Amino acid sequence: MNNWFKILYVSIFSFFTLGKAQEKVTIGEKQTVFSKILNENREVWIHLPKTYNDTTINPAKYPVIYLLDGEINFEYYTGLTDFIARTPYADMPECIVVGIKNTERTRDLTPTKSQKKSPVNPLLTLFADSGGSENFVKFLQDELKPFISKNYRTQEYSVLVGHSFGGLFAINVLLAHPEYFNAYVANDPSLWWDNEVTLSKAKDYLDKNKKFPANKSLYVSQADNEEQQKNWNSDMTQAIEKFKEMVEKNATLNYKHRFFEGETHGTVSYPGNYEALKFIFKGFRTDIKQLAKNPGLLDAEYKKFSGKMGAEFIPSESYLNVILKFMKGNDFKESEAYFIKQKDKLYPKVK
Repeated sequence: MNNWFKILYVSIFSFFTLGKAQEKVTIGEKQTVFSKILNENREVWIHLPKTYNDTTINPAKYPVIYLLDGEINFEYYTGLTDFIARTPYADMPECIVVGIKNTERTRDLTPTKSQKKSPVNPLLTLFADSGGSENFVKFLQDELKPFISKNYRTQEYSVLVGHSFGGLFAINVLLAHPEYFNAYVANDPSLWWDNEVTLSKAKDYLDKNKKFPANKSLYVSQADNEEQQKNWNSDMTQAIEKFKEMVEKNATLNYKHRFFEGETHGTVSYPGNYEALKFIFKGFRTDIKQLAKNPGLLDAEYKKFSGKMGAEFIPSESYLNVILKFMKGNDFKESEAYFIKQKDKLYPKVK
C-alpha cells in the first residue's frame, strides 16, 4: 500500500467513524418560569431519574430536591443522586433534581436589608440589594413547586439544599415556614449575616414553640475556614457553632452537624451534599440477601422508613425487578413467588 493510498484510507475511515451521528449524554433540561412575585423569568434545570422514562415499568412518582445556586452545583449534584440511588445498593430513592439558577443571589437569599458599611468607603453600603428572601421563598412555594408538580410526576416529599447564603436561606425557611419542605441542607451557612439575625430568629422560635420543628431533617456542614484561611471568617465559624449548640439542646429535629477538616468554604458543599443525602434517607437501604430468608422484611422496612420520613415510600418497580432476578438466579423459589405477588399488588399490569 503506497503512502498516498494509506492517507486516503485513513481519511475515509476517519470520515465514517468521526462523522457518525453521536448519541448525546444529557443530564437535564432547561425550563423557564415567569414569576409574578419576582417580576422576572427564572431559569431552572431539571434532572430526571434514570427510570423516569423507562417504558418497561409503570410510571412512578419521585421526591423532589430543590437545589440553590444551580449553575454551580447541578452537574455534580445530579451525579451524586444517581450514584447513591443505584440498585441494589441504593441509600436513597431516585429523585427529581431542580437546580435554580440565580439572577440576583444576594437579594433572594438574605433575610434582611444590609446596613453594613464598606471598611474602605464608609459611604458605601455592602450588599445593598439584600433582604428579599421572603419573596423568593414565596416564589418557590407558590410558583415553582406547582410548576414542577404540574409538569413532572412528583411525590409529596421535598428537600431544600443551599450553600453559604443558600444555607442561610434554608435555615430561615425552616424557621419561618417549616412545612414547606421535609428536609433542609445548609452547607457552611452564612449565619453571621446582619449581626447573627437568624440566630435571634431561632431563639425567638424556641421561646414561642419550646422545640424546633418535629418530623423535619436538618443537615449542616461546616468548613475548616479558620485553618485554611487564618482568621478569614471567624464570624461564620462562631455563628455556626452557636447554632449547633442551640439545636442540640432542643433536638426534636432529625439533625446532624459535620465539621469537614481540610475543606474550605468553597469546597465543603461537595462532601456535605453527599453525606446529607445519606443522612436524610438513612434507613432506605434494604439487604437483598436478608430478603431471601425473610421476604416480609421488605414491607416492614419500608413501613418503618415511611414513618420516620413522614411520607409514604414503597419499593420501586425497578428494585422489585432486581430482587426477583436475584431470587430466580439463586433458586429461592418461595421468596421469588412472594415478590411476584408483591409486584403484582403494587404495580398491577394494565389490561
